[in-house]
Amino acid sequence: MAGRLPLTVSRSGCSLVSEQSVSQEIARIEAPRKVIGESLKEFGRVLPAGIAPDTFGQWALDCLAKCLADPKQAQSWAKILDPGNGAGITSVMVALRDCAALGLMPGSEYYLLPFGGTCTGMTGYKGEIRLITNHERCSVIAMLRRQNDVFAMTGANIPPKHLIDWESDRGPIIGGYAYVDYGGRYSLVKYMRRTSSDPDEDTFDKHQATAKYQDIWKSWYEQMCVKTLVHGVRKMVPWSAERKW
Repeated sequence: MAGRLPLTVSRSGCSLVSEQSVSQEIARIEAPRKVIGESLKEFGRVLPAGIAPDTFGQWALDCLAKCLADPKQAQSWAKILDPGNGAGITSVMVALRDCAALGLMPGSEYYLLPFGGTCTGMTGYKGEIRLITNHERCSVIAMLRRQNDVFAMTGANIPPKHLIDWESDRGPIIGGYAYVDYGGRYSLVKYMRRTSSDPDEDTFDKHQATAKYQDIWKSWYEQMCVKTLVHGVRKMVPWSAERKW
């Protein structure tokens, strides 16, 4: 009924939530809005010209709201965004400022990952692709190679030969590659094996072993392999936070 405090179930039955609990819940809900609102000017200093600070602020608010609504992350994010957790709030602002400087959408092209009482930002594969295609009209190709595929590298900047039988068991992932097609001319091909006896070789297993967030690799192994390939090829080509064509 209107005017009543919300009810909560306890072992002794239903009891009124204390005013302190209500205040804490209101503070938890309002925390993201307060954090974002105080940082709009800072975001505006680094955002590409095509993205308004208010627009990015709404993206960031939606992202944090989803994080708080996710049962698997809610407790971690409530701790990070606690008004008394200066390190946590600062980590959110640092990650969002990095996201803003890249002109990416948080929660879709750029992810905020909770770790203890703070968070870390990470560009997703969609964000990597956007940064590459912003510089010049092109297509980014990234494919995983499986054990039973027919595969051969054909040149440093020539797409490899990769034949796939989609109707049969392709076997486990053993590598992958990525390159940029600029419409008849190509970037260098980034190739990576899953594992190698050479300790200096860049491999999927090495990236997984050194990752701060092991759960992401365990839950989304194929996607993380593709993201790693696209990030690798971005290091070899021109890219931009703002669309130039």
